[in-house]
Amino acid sequence: MPSYADLNPFMSTSVGENDLWNAASFLDVPYIHSVPFGALRIAVDQVRAQHRSQVRFVRGAGGSGKSHLFARLRRECADSIFYAYAPNPPLQPEALENFILTRFVGSLRHPARSKEGKEAPYSQLRLLAYALLKPVVEQDFTFPELHEAWAGISLETRKEMIHQAVQLLEAEHPMVPRSVLRCLLNVLRDDKEHLAAQWLSGAAYLTENELKYLGVPEPLARSEMAVVIQLFGKLASQAGSPVVLVLDQLDLVVTQPQLDEMQRLLFALIDQSENWVVLIGLVVERFAAWDVALSQALRGRVGVPDSNAPLGFRLPVVDMLPIANEQKRLLLNCRLETPALMEQRQKDGITSAIHPLLEEDVARLTAGGAIFPRHLLAAAAEVYAMRTTQSALPPEIVAVVAAQPELPPVPSLPVAAPVIPVAAAVIEAPKEAPAVAAIPVPAAPQPTALPPPAAVLAVSKTSLAEKVDALLLQAVAAAKAETISPSAIDLGERTRDLIELMVAPPVTISEGDIRKTYDNFDGSDRWFEWGGSRVRIVTSDSMRGSFIAVLERIKEATGDTLLLRNDIAPVSGQLTMELLNAFKAKNTFHHIPAAEAAILAALGSMLAAQREGSYDQFATEPPATKDNVLAALRSHPLLRELRFWDMIQKMHAPKQTKPGPPQSSVLSSIIRPSALPVVKPPVIPVATPPVGLGTIPPTVQASNPPVMPPVVSELKPTAVPAGKSPPPPPFTGATKPLARPPSAPVSKPMAKPPAPPMMKPPTAVARPPAAKLPPPSQGTAA
Repeated sequence: MPSYADLNPFMSTSVGENDLWNAASFLDVPYIHSVPFGALRIAVDQVRAQHRSQVRFVRGAGGSGKSHLFARLRRECADSIFYAYAPNPPLQPEALENFILTRFVGSLRHPARSKEGKEAPYSQLRLLAYALLKPVVEQDFTFPELHEAWAGISLETRKEMIHQAVQLLEAEHPMVPRSVLRCLLNVLRDDKEHLAAQWLSGAAYLTENELKYLGVPEPLARSEMAVVIQLFGKLASQAGSPVVLVLDQLDLVVTQPQLDEMQRLLFALIDQSENWVVLIGLVVERFAAWDVALSQALRGRVGVPDSNAPLGFRLPVVDMLPIANEQKRLLLNCRLETPALMEQRQKDGITSAIHPLLEEDVARLTAGGAIFPRHLLAAAAEVYAMRTTQSALPPEIVAVVAAQPELPPVPSLPVAAPVIPVAAAVIEAPKEAPAVAAIPVPAAPQPTALPPPAAVLAVSKTSLAEKVDALLLQAVAAAKAETISPSAIDLGERTRDLIELMVAPPVTISEGDIRKTYDNFDGSDRWFEWGGSRVRIVTSDSMRGSFIAVLERIKEATGDTLLLRNDIAPVSGQLTMELLNAFKAKNTFHHIPAAEAAILAALGSMLAAQREGSYDQFATEPPATKDNVLAALRSHPLLRELRFWDMIQKMHAPKQTKPGPPQSSVLSSIIRPSALPVVKPPVIPVATPPVGLGTIPPTVQASNPPVMPPVVSELKPTAVPAGKSPPPPPFTGATKPLARPPSAPVSKPMAKPPAPPMMKPPTAVARPPAAKLPPPSQGTAA
């Protein structure tokens, strides 16, 4: 059934950001996790009524449905909340505020949703600006009506109304910089909306002309980012809708400085702002670490008094429980009723609502104890693949599989039992299966040894490399669709991910010193050391004086530093270019294009999902274990052929000192490399020649080339054996011709001025390799 094989509805076992924002493709069973979802709805309603910020910890194992629950909240409440999703925060504690602000504004740029669940023609950010504009509008419009009326207003009228709205906001929020309020309302200008959103997200790469066009003097300062985050909550309160901030995939937030910074953010949202619902998704093990590390002050603000809990307060936890048999069937039916499958069945005239699965398949999948949704989906994907590929197998194998006894039902487990992927076990062969070779096959002329059913199932398994490739390409497409470009901090985090993946452990990572001397640093500065060598990677998208300050701090780098910058951040200015050119004279600068940035962002999201356990239950060959998934990513051509990774490798390679020229001598200047003897000639002790006989003019060399090799071997200082006495000193008496082998003709020596003493090769120094000698002298044969 090849037409059904490509329609496997169980292949998607997790909810990514693309699924979260695209409600049209969101498959949901409201009955599953209805209790935890109700708890979140109660928290949202309480904040809407009281405007007092609240925090909830959503705790569950990998595959329990935390991200799915967050997506359901976005879908069900989208018309009455401002929703922001901020997964996988950076490791640098001081970068948390910038990260939250960037992800918050990026989330608000996604379309708002109507009560019917349809996408509105304007973003959540523009919806917030419309709410701030309402006091200036004389009529009582709904937001859709206000959007339509705003399109028919002249540009001059729009400017005047925005100016009046800014004045009202200044009176209500005197501590907020005017530039923040101006950019917030400039979102209503079609020609300024994109730039205004970038400025509000903390982008440091805006040019002087762009800032002038927005009417602001400079990019948003780091010291003002916390003020903007707090302001969003207060302004959303005026709009009558709470802000839901989801902090997901916090598996790397483990150190005390990271937890302290996270607590400081929560303190600010509770004490200095309002109208926030902060949802923190944690796996069970990570929540235990948080439970121990959080201070009593924070526990007192967000927790419930409990004498048995640490420090007297119990954290507000929403637990994700396994699903029971009835919920399993509902989940399977939901996936089997996808439009594509229903259309194919109708085309083929099939009336079964579960085709191509059989009733016994559904019975096996729903038997046994309670498990988590992802485990069930992974098992169903394997059974579906087996059913759709059986028609392509030889008939004798299909007959053998059909003749096997049914697998016994899995004993039920209590609902609160530990996480055990029971559903995956129901499709495996029994431990003591009967020998397949002993079963006669009618279609075959004689009994033939056939593969066991397990081998048939293995045929249906997807290659892990193909699965990883599909996931990576999907993540790249989602990253390219993002409305906000990755910040310099994001690039620094993704660089860390890339190096830790591609390099054999251990990798030692340490912070550079830019942030210690420059508080407004907008990026990251890290040293990476492995294999006995190290490289420094600095990321920065700042402009003008801020970028000059960064260049000033790395100008002394001596070839071990890579400066990384987003290609949307141009480089201009005479002093900036001078400093950058001076840096590039010894180091490397890379303007990373959007395509590479998207690949890095996709890698970060996949690694975060892997740490959350999103791929553990994939039915692949080999199994989707952590090591296998990382190995598949490591060998993927998109990553291995990344130009950025090639730069890192070249910079990290040990710097080989160029060998200097060999110590020159008179002999080395007249000898051709090809004339060097391959076999060391016998040592013939001779008297040291008198002055004038130690060299041979080029003319003699050219006229009598056969004479040279023996002469060279006799005169080279290395001919003296180790431990022997050196030749006697030169004598001043009459000279005699040098003794030579009988076969060597005697050449009449010619007098020559004595060579400078410094040019004589020292005793016991080895002759330089032949490859290092200078080219042949003029007049010799090539």
